[in-house]
Amino acid sequence: MDTRTFRFSAFLSTVVLDSGILLSHGPLQQRIVLEAPWGPLVRTLAGAPFGREEFAALAPDAAAAPAVFRALTERQLIVPDGTDEAAALRASFADRPESSGQDPAGASAGSWPVTRYGLPQRLTSAAAAGGGPAERVRVLLIGGCVTQFTEEPLHALGHDLGLDVRTEHMWPGPSADLARAIARSRPDVTVYQPGVQPFLTGLLDSAHTLGEEERAHTLALMKNALTVSVRALAEALDGSLGLVHNFGPPALSPFGRFDFAEEFGLRRVVAELNAHVDHCVRRYANLMVVDEERLVVRHGAPALFDDLVFPFGHHGGSVDPLDERPHQLPALGRALAGEYLACLRAHRAADRIKLVVTDLDGTLWPGIAADDGFGWLDSDATSRWMHVGLHQALSVLKCRGVLLATSSKGDAHATLGVWEKAGSRLLLTPDDFVLHRITWEAKSAAIADICARLGFAPEHVLFLDDNPVERAEVAAALPGLHVADGPVHGFRELLLSHPALEGGRRTGEAARRTETTRAMLRREELAGEVDRDAFLRSLDVEVRVARAGEEHLDRVAELFNRTNQFTTTAWRTTPEELRRILAEPEARLYTAHVSDRFADYGMTGACLVRGGEVAAFALSCRVIGLDVAVPFLVAAVRDGAGGEPARLTGLAGRIAVTDRNTPARELFLNAGFTADGGGGRHVLTDPGQLPHLSALPVKVVSATAAGRGAP
Repeated sequence: MDTRTFRFSAFLSTVVLDSGILLSHGPLQQRIVLEAPWGPLVRTLAGAPFGREEFAALAPDAAAAPAVFRALTERQLIVPDGTDEAAALRASFADRPESSGQDPAGASAGSWPVTRYGLPQRLTSAAAAGGGPAERVRVLLIGGCVTQFTEEPLHALGHDLGLDVRTEHMWPGPSADLARAIARSRPDVTVYQPGVQPFLTGLLDSAHTLGEEERAHTLALMKNALTVSVRALAEALDGSLGLVHNFGPPALSPFGRFDFAEEFGLRRVVAELNAHVDHCVRRYANLMVVDEERLVVRHGAPALFDDLVFPFGHHGGSVDPLDERPHQLPALGRALAGEYLACLRAHRAADRIKLVVTDLDGTLWPGIAADDGFGWLDSDATSRWMHVGLHQALSVLKCRGVLLATSSKGDAHATLGVWEKAGSRLLLTPDDFVLHRITWEAKSAAIADICARLGFAPEHVLFLDDNPVERAEVAAALPGLHVADGPVHGFRELLLSHPALEGGRRTGEAARRTETTRAMLRREELAGEVDRDAFLRSLDVEVRVARAGEEHLDRVAELFNRTNQFTTTAWRTTPEELRRILAEPEARLYTAHVSDRFADYGMTGACLVRGGEVAAFALSCRVIGLDVAVPFLVAAVRDGAGGEPARLTGLAGRIAVTDRNTPARELFLNAGFTADGGGGRHVLTDPGQLPHLSALPVKVVSATAAGRGAP
């Protein structure tokens, strides 16, 4: 039992609202709104010590009481009894000069923060009692009032996603302050909005008073400042995720309809600034752009920004001119908060959808193809363009590396026959899909079979179908599988905007994933007909093993992060972390490039040897059936021996068992290692036990980073 006593902060102030009670801590700029029934508890306990049990007894909702208590203590609205809050604040702000009063007007360093924009978080009893969030995410917001607008929607949207989002805001300042704030806060996500005053006011508000040369000079200065700021951010982050705002274009121009006539009109200025942001950010794998320009295209400048009423360079949220409060309209905050969390999900790729299974009749095209054919392609109807748009969206996903399959009720021979005859009239052909299940069986059974053949858990699959009954049947039978709701015309937007369908930066391996997966399935069909070794030799499998260079780190990180089946330790990493590890004297990173007579699978394997141990090993599921894991491992560790096999004695490897890495669990035993007690550790006690590469049914071409021949 917790016998400690607590009290509400000496800096607490409360305001009774129509919708509840606002609690705020002025010096710390912490605010939260509780529902009206919590008001009597606050009024009763304010000014006197109390315990957790007394708090719970007075709570209007006992189930929500622990979460509300935790939320108030974390914001220091409730503190342990006896706390010297003034001393704690002085110490806190002495240690945090980077966030101490640097408001837009520039308060003196060391003073308490004086400006707070945005709406306070609302904590409802239903949300508090809804169970503990699965994961805490710390978000550091560096920018003007616009970034403060996002705090309340970040809490709300995060809760819907099972995230406990904690936010901290600071105004932009010197690079040293930036680095210090990031080191202290250790955020999961850092948002950087280039300051409005230095970046926009001089360019936009004064544009009509400056000549072309002056505007060009100012633009060049701003680009240089952006380069310095983005570099400082990347260096301070040390590999964690950073999001950099670009600039939403104003709804109006001081040059009016003749903006085009100016060599440096506002349209060109914003375009060049945004192109420069892209140029700066793309150099760093852990940085992404928050595209304000795309938000303006989707939602409209008047719905988001204020330049129809305020000056061009103010760049705040849309306003009601009759309301004097700052940021009374929350559309911009919600839009940006959604982008921040979407970027986090896309960057982490933890819940990435790897396969889209689509129905055909009524979904991929109107009507029943076997009966009606594809005459609809000759029309100019809305439905024609809607279905062609869906084809295009699926084609985009295919190029990103998302696999496509079909599950449809009907006769496969008739449906595929008509579809193949349509030829190039449709964007997608049957060959763009890795599997087709066109039968009269339940769609859930067909999708379960597709998942089994491809090795995907239902959580990595999205199902599209126009029929709500079919959607309900699949959802009930396959818990965890994503089922798109709503009408068919909404599928395109979902496919092109959902973060789980974004595969990161484009790679050649992703673009070839459909081809290589179809080759894998063809191999499996042939494998059951002949002897295993003879079958492998007939495939002309080749494994090219090499030391990884700087240009390979993005792909290697992707392999370690995406691989769930053939992985020894399920290690997750970043290109930045790999770069630091490779600076160690005893660290070596190898890649495997695999091909056979069916396809070139690209870079599909990664092996990290570090400090006398095979620290991580990953192999794409597309090449598991080619038996390349042992040859790859043997070539990698022999290269590290430098022609002296005795140096390999005592080399260790470890298997960290997960619920999905069964294919990898015998890797070290098959390569001649010996199990060393429990814990999945294996040791190479006799290097002579390593298999000879020439005796294996696959060809190994091995080279170091320097290009030497096979060791």
